[in-house]
Amino acid sequence: MDATTTLTKELQVTNRAGVHARVGTMLAQKAKEFSSSIQLRKGSYRADCRSVLDLLSLGAFQGDVVHLEITGDDATAALDAITALFDAGFFEDE
Repeated sequence: MDATTTLTKELQVTNRAGVHARVGTMLAQKAKEFSSSIQLRKGSYRADCRSVLDLLSLGAFQGDVVHLEITGDDATAALDAITALFDAGFFEDE
């Protein structure tokens, strides 16, 4: 896979509080583990996953669908890691 590889996935926000400060921080920390560009989109707003402020500005609440877009060498691993956070509901029910 090369730097021009782009992967996309539609994800649903399932945790009760949506993308709030703790969730934004988790996403940003996870995104920083990869060299790929990682963005979330809700409607026309696009957020850089490395920026907690960008993520909070999405206004993503429980039940909302967001679009994940990842471009780069490690796009597959990044997609799997970010998807796992969404699938786990950001561990809010633990």
